[in-house]
Amino acid sequence: MPVATREQIEQYAAIPAQVARTIEGLTETQLQQTPFDGEWNIHEVIIHLADSEAVGFWRLRKTLAERDSILAVYDEDAWSKTLFYRQQDYRLALQLFAALRASSAALLELLPSESWELTSTHAERGKLSLYDIFQTYVEHGEIHLQQIERIKQALTQ
Repeated sequence: MPVATREQIEQYAAIPAQVARTIEGLTETQLQQTPFDGEWNIHEVIIHLADSEAVGFWRLRKTLAERDSILAVYDEDAWSKTLFYRQQDYRLALQLFAALRASSAALLELLPSESWELTSTHAERGKLSLYDIFQTYVEHGEIHLQQIERIKQALTQ
């Protein structure tokens, strides 16, 4: 069973700071611009990252604390439409994303190797180990960081 390395945990923890660096110097107008039809703007992506991280924070802890638990799913599109993603403060969301990620990274560094084998069942994805859940959130952060960079490039062309 795979165990996260220190480098992987550091990579996981670094995403919020990378997002913050990527958006430095952008105006509120640029953060709210949507250059690609059907996609979120940078502001909305940041709000989504905070919400998703809150879910990930819970999923990691649920798997560690409650053996073979069930992990609820959520509808991210419904969240974006009903939770005022365009009006929320992206700065608070970025702070929340960073704090939740830092807290989880600190916890993950404490784990013995056998903890990475603990599992929960996701209603859509089936049985997942703690490592699988961790990897999902590493990839999720990187995907959205790349999305932010792509949107930023489109705005500055």
